[in-house]
Amino acid sequence: MTHADIINLWPSLSEFADDLSVAYGTAKAMRRRASIPPMYWTCIVRKAGDRGFEGVTLEALAEAVSADAETAA
Repeated sequence: MTHADIINLWPSLSEFADDLSVAYGTAKAMRRRASIPPMYWTCIVRKAGDRGFEGVTLEALAEAVSADAETAA
């Protein structure tokens, strides 16, 4: 699961942005880059849990970064 996959679990990008208390443009940039800055990870895990999304954990977020690094190498 990539960071973009996690973002796309939300019904809309606007709802994702609202849950993180960021501007829509910030959320859009995260999805475009398929990269969520670590400062948002705990919030994302909590909000995903509130919404009943499964598999959104700190480990899943870290594994997505690790997979990207391996692909780039």
